[in-house]
Amino acid sequence: MKLPPRPLAHEEHGLLLGQLALVLAPQARSLPVTISVLLVLLLAWRWLLWHQRAPLPSRLMLGIIAGLVMLVAAALVWQAGGNMGRDLSVALLGAFVVLKLLECRVLADATLVTQLCFYLLLSLYLFDQPFWLALYSLAIAAWLLRNWLFLGHPEARGYLAVWPLLGRLTLIGLPWALLLFVLFPRLDRPLWRLPQAEAVATTGISDTMSPGSVSRLTQSTEVALRADVQGGPLLASALYWRALVLWQFDGQTWRPSPLRQRRAQPAPALPAADDMAADAGPGETVGDAPANGIVNYSITLEPNQHAWLFLLDRGQAIAPGAGAVINADGEFFTRDPVDRRLRYRARSAPAAPQPLDLATRELALALPPGNPRTRELAAAWAEQYPDPAQRARAALRLFAAAPFSYTLLPSPLGHEQVDSFLFDTRRGFCEHYASSFVFLMRAAGVPARVVTGYLGGEYNPIGGNYIVRQADAHAWAEIWLEGRGWVRVDPTSAVAPSRVERGIDAALEASEIEALHAMRDPGWLRNLRWGMDGMVYTWQRWVLQYDRGQQARLMQQLGIGDSVPQFLLGGLAALSLLALVPLVLRRRRIDPVQAAYARFCHQLSRHGCVRAPSEGPQDFAARAARALPAAALAVQDFSDRYTRLRYGRLAPVQRSAELAELRQALRRLCRHLARRT
Repeated sequence: MKLPPRPLAHEEHGLLLGQLALVLAPQARSLPVTISVLLVLLLAWRWLLWHQRAPLPSRLMLGIIAGLVMLVAAALVWQAGGNMGRDLSVALLGAFVVLKLLECRVLADATLVTQLCFYLLLSLYLFDQPFWLALYSLAIAAWLLRNWLFLGHPEARGYLAVWPLLGRLTLIGLPWALLLFVLFPRLDRPLWRLPQAEAVATTGISDTMSPGSVSRLTQSTEVALRADVQGGPLLASALYWRALVLWQFDGQTWRPSPLRQRRAQPAPALPAADDMAADAGPGETVGDAPANGIVNYSITLEPNQHAWLFLLDRGQAIAPGAGAVINADGEFFTRDPVDRRLRYRARSAPAAPQPLDLATRELALALPPGNPRTRELAAAWAEQYPDPAQRARAALRLFAAAPFSYTLLPSPLGHEQVDSFLFDTRRGFCEHYASSFVFLMRAAGVPARVVTGYLGGEYNPIGGNYIVRQADAHAWAEIWLEGRGWVRVDPTSAVAPSRVERGIDAALEASEIEALHAMRDPGWLRNLRWGMDGMVYTWQRWVLQYDRGQQARLMQQLGIGDSVPQFLLGGLAALSLLALVPLVLRRRRIDPVQAAYARFCHQLSRHGCVRAPSEGPQDFAARAARALPAAALAVQDFSDRYTRLRYGRLAPVQRSAELAELRQALRRLCRHLARRT
């Protein structure tokens, strides 16, 4: 006959509530605010009911609440354009687990809630995978296992040390996890992608530039990318992280040329030797670049929802695993927008001079109508200086000699933006100087273009890598000179040379960029931040970005090469044999008397008699006999036999006979309890 469901004790209700709250707490980082508030209210209501020992709500009340939750979800789906998405799916799962907790009365309900807590814990990794989340989820998972054990076997509290048991299980499983992580074949890309509930906001450099577009980014201290440079850190003036080339100007905004971006082909692949070296880690020397100008490096790019990649000026090749293409302007693109952290290895070197074809020359000299004062100045330079390089130096002298200032708070510009900046306000950020410089050069007959990206970065001596933030966003210019090709010219260096030499925080007042100044001030807090960032970067590099290429390089360094499947199978076979050793040893150490008593306690717990940790065998038997009068004789008979075997001094022959009688007494007790149900 089926046993009646075991009701939950008050302490068990509190245990379920606490574990669900700990599982849901990290979800607040990514769930919609409306859903987060709803979950907090439901959990608070459940806590009040538990604290006041009040009865649980009726099924009608739970049905009404579930309907309200579905209405909120439907409103959010409608707001997102009919897309359920990842965020809302996880939020609904959390909401209905809380509702299940509100009707949780028996052991079966508690088991289901605990199992769903594991699913909620795994859903945390659908958003991001920081190293602290791995530690947190492991701790919570261990606690969930401990609670699950005690829910199903309340008598285990009296004789089982749970944490040492979980520790031993972890030590047994850890070699398996490490072996599979290191040797199991890796995929270059995920097998599937989850739909987003709504369009993810883009961050970082945009594909257009207008006054204020770059300066807005300098208020953000978010990390844009991290980079390891082979051979050690470079001079700050060499750290131009190139993104896009902008050609077209309408008097307000600079944009790329769609035609030139469409002229793309697979990017040159990084040679195998350089691919290995680029991931070998930084050195100790500081220099502008090696003698041949070639720099190998690795970049970890944060998600930004854009398709372009950042390379040191000028990028020449990229690792094949990145799947990148390169266009006519030397810009590198991926197949899809970067919506997850991406690591790639690349190489930069001086570009060989290329002839300027007629179409490109026309594009690099095109100007919209307007800005007559700027055109007049540029025409005078064209007549005065026959060499285009001299005209560029004249523009730089203008920025250095006139009362120009480098600021995040420029004065508003008039309709003729370039004229207004050069002759009236003379206050601006890098986009103002790059835009006006390129306009001057084109008006003076010098082919020119705008380039956007990042400049500089903070070198972390603990992690041995550069940290480039959104605040390091920058714009500069390139002019075409006969025999030299495209030459980088940074007009900002004429106004604020410290911007190029020491970073943006050295070029601006502390009041303009307080957050970045505070982060880079010397002191123990900065060293602590460097240490934390080093741990984060190590986690990203060796765990989150452990891809097929990195696995292949590691196998080559270990001397395994093409024998990975054999090593994997051999390692699994060896671990399987080792895993049997503790089981054999444990089987030899099992006390049959204690095993019989454990089953005795388990049978009684199923009928509401749970042994307390400090309760002795005789006291427990007396209490169980009073609670189960129909089985009182069987309970007492088993207890007496157990006491004699456990604490008495018996001869081996007598002990064997008593053990057989003990097992018979246990079977009689089980039959009595079965008839009772």
